Amino acid sequence: MAEKFEDKKINEALDLLNELAKEKKAELQGMVSEKYSHLKSALGGASERLQDQERETFAQGEEKVREFAFTIDEKVHKNPWPYLGGTALGFLILGLLLGGRKK
Repeated sequence: MAEKFEDKKINEALDLLNELAKEKKAELQGMVSEKYSHLKSALGGASERLQDQERETFAQGEEKVREFAFTIDEKVHKNPWPYLGGTALGFLILGLLLGGRKK
């Protein structure tokens, strides 16, 4: 009879602990979701700023590449011979390096 009484008390204690754990779990989930929403909103703003900076940097880089290409195009059209000679010399050297010696 004493065993049944002890088992009943242990089961009641376990039920009480489970109930408290469920309450604390819900409470913890609420706290985490609240903190997470604050974090999410803070990071969301940072993410938007980073995306704006990324777009701006990309646009600036694209503009610089276009300016560089336009400058090179103008120089080549004004005096093409040094560029043609340099290109031919570069390919000659590349051919010699890749061809190697054959005996």
